[in-house]
Amino acid sequence: MEGFRRRFESALRLRRDYDMPNHISTTIRDYIANDLKETVPLCEDEMPKDSVSPNDLMIILTHLWCRDFKEYRGKYPDRSRVQLSASLLLYCFTSARTGEVHESTARRELSRKKTSLSTSHGGDDGDLEARVLAACYKHFILTIEWVDGIKMLVLTYSRVYVKGYWKKKKWQLPIHGFYEIYKTEIPLFFNLLTFFLPMACADRAFMDYTSVGEIMDAAENMQGDNDEKIIAKLEFRPEMEDIPIFRPYDEQAVEDSTGRSRGADSFGKELAELGHRAGYTENITGRACRRWALMEADKSHSETARMKFAGHVNKGTFGRSYAHPLSEVDGPATYLGIPGRHEHIQNRRSMGIHRHPQLWQSLPAKAEFEFQERPDIIELDRQMQCLTDELSKLQGPISKKEVQLGQHRIYNEKQRLYIQELRTLQRTQRRTSVIQPTATYEQTLFYYTRKVMPERDLLAQLLPRNDFLRSPTGRAALEALEAICAGRSASTYGAGMQYVNGECLCGRLLTA
Repeated sequence: MEGFRRRFESALRLRRDYDMPNHISTTIRDYIANDLKETVPLCEDEMPKDSVSPNDLMIILTHLWCRDFKEYRGKYPDRSRVQLSASLLLYCFTSARTGEVHESTARRELSRKKTSLSTSHGGDDGDLEARVLAACYKHFILTIEWVDGIKMLVLTYSRVYVKGYWKKKKWQLPIHGFYEIYKTEIPLFFNLLTFFLPMACADRAFMDYTSVGEIMDAAENMQGDNDEKIIAKLEFRPEMEDIPIFRPYDEQAVEDSTGRSRGADSFGKELAELGHRAGYTENITGRACRRWALMEADKSHSETARMKFAGHVNKGTFGRSYAHPLSEVDGPATYLGIPGRHEHIQNRRSMGIHRHPQLWQSLPAKAEFEFQERPDIIELDRQMQCLTDELSKLQGPISKKEVQLGQHRIYNEKQRLYIQELRTLQRTQRRTSVIQPTATYEQTLFYYTRKVMPERDLLAQLLPRNDFLRSPTGRAALEALEAICAGRSASTYGAGMQYVNGECLCGRLLTA
């Protein structure tokens, strides 16, 4: 109900240009929380405060690249996997809201409603007329710089579409920097450049470079004076500046782009599905990534730095909406005056408590039979059969299309009920400490399909390794990712088993 109240007030502001007075808003909020709750049985569920920790991120990315069986759609199916990895890292490393990187429906509505609020605060309406309100190439800057005496690539990202951006000056918007070489060796898939560079090169976004290999060679060989900290800026082509980085599955090829960005809602659903496939019973969300980033920033940075990092203007927002209720104080150690522990607090703040390593990915046989025997499912099957019989008798394409749409609706409804039943069983599934080695899970299907996907097979081996991008391992991973993003894969889903170097996969030499 509280969420409905906020959406109602936002709709009044957007559609009627009316700001509800604070005293009225407060009165309504207090009435909902007290008197109305006693009269009407309102839902009291609250947004969970658990966060995506580095360990959760490791589990998710490892599953995505080393065990995931999902077949993505689109012209270049596995580019969706690269986009998902890059956007997930962007949310974790910048604390960005979901609607900043991917296009939000609310932001799109706001862009059509240029309220007087922007002009009254001296803001610029130009951005509100943008075709897409999401991360585009113009928001990134790639340079070669001296950092701590090491020559490396540095990527800068400007978060233009933060909350309330239309009433902020440009210098008030947060900017984030990412670099090529970390101080310690970490898995390759923890570096944003691992995924950004292949996507940009596959899109032919750079003016002077056509491949990842050329960029890495330039970073290695370009000469510069130590007094000049920024050696070179790698320019994007002017026509690429307004192209979104993360595009829908039907516009993955840059020549097919119409300027649309991947929707925030679509990304959120895909990320939640990935979390379920990785064994999490609760949804993995962009907000959970943001929450962990802000809690860690609060520990080691000033309040001003944390607010800048978050894009906040109110000091109380963090404590009210993001801080985990679990106390950081080790009660026993504090009371007894002995050295304390902290890792158990970090563990409990993460999503780990919601993970089941053997989580069912489909209904067990008995539950499947009971599901198919449900009256509502039998009725849906009957309707589907009737539409199938009707479709076989029709001739015109228009009438056929209407029947096919009806079939799609029935199919989607049955899938929704199936997922709902599966989620119910997953929440009640008991967690055991021993994994049965002989059990067959859907995740293991990748073990067989990787044999006909050379790039996926290679990336499953390389991306979890602790290494640097400029190493032979890093370069091989970048080249494989670029091949995936550009559609140059040797084999794709269901495309057949292609020969390699004139030989069959079994090793036998093929002759004409």
